[in-house]
Amino acid sequence: MRWGWRLLLFVSLLFAIAAVLGGVTSWLVGPPSDVSGTLVRGLLIGLLAALAASWVMMSAVESRSLAALGLVPADFIVDSVRGVLAGGLLVAGALGVLAITGALRWEFVPVAPAVWLGSISKMALILGLAAFLEEILFRGYALQLTGEALGPVLGIGLSAVIFSAAHATNPGVGSLALFNTALAGILLGIVYWRTFSIWLVTGVHLGWNGAMSQAADLPVSGLVLGSPALQATVTGPEIWTGGSYGPEGGLAMTIVTFAGIAWAVRTPRLRRASTVLALHPLPGTRLT
Repeated sequence: MRWGWRLLLFVSLLFAIAAVLGGVTSWLVGPPSDVSGTLVRGLLIGLLAALAASWVMMSAVESRSLAALGLVPADFIVDSVRGVLAGGLLVAGALGVLAITGALRWEFVPVAPAVWLGSISKMALILGLAAFLEEILFRGYALQLTGEALGPVLGIGLSAVIFSAAHATNPGVGSLALFNTALAGILLGIVYWRTFSIWLVTGVHLGWNGAMSQAADLPVSGLVLGSPALQATVTGPEIWTGGSYGPEGGLAMTIVTFAGIAWAVRTPRLRRASTVLALHPLPGTRLT
């Protein structure tokens, strides 16, 4: 089966499984009671559908295990922690530029520890599920398949364009925001291609979004998921701060993301673990 038909089959399976899971869940437990419940349920259904579709394609079509996509259990903790730290540092670089220039400042808001912990826990669950889902969808099987067929440059570029397009209806989005989102997709694609670790890119994604929302009280791709213990004030030009879309829509993040891409391309710290290569990922040992 040609790669295009395999990709179409993967997408078709994804939507079919999600529709079935959504219908069965609604029939069994009824509608969610609040907005958070609706969001978490949607993310869980999407994630289960993405994992199931990936498993079917890897096992029935590619004759490989699901873990060959970079889901080796033994690598989970180390790769996730490394990723969260890297994603947080990238965001800290952009926010540091804004803070030094006076475009961004914060005030602490008194809040009960239980309220803060509850908010952080809920946001960690939501952001973690969202990051894992998006990495399974946009990296994972789709990127291994297109990278094998078209080469990593075109494969990563295609995944980045689709990743950016998926954010095209977010609040406050503009042309620079979409460009930056595509750059972030390129960065995540390079990190994934060089390591074949879903855990690592999920960690980068989670660290990025968590630092933006919970450590800085700023919108994430136009979505307000702020911290109850902080109040951010943005006063600089929107071309740099990103306006209502958040820093991902501004030039400060453009510069930092380009720097992150340059680092990801050149650093010897990113390499494929023997545990993944032993499972025979689709592109084998191909790097370029």
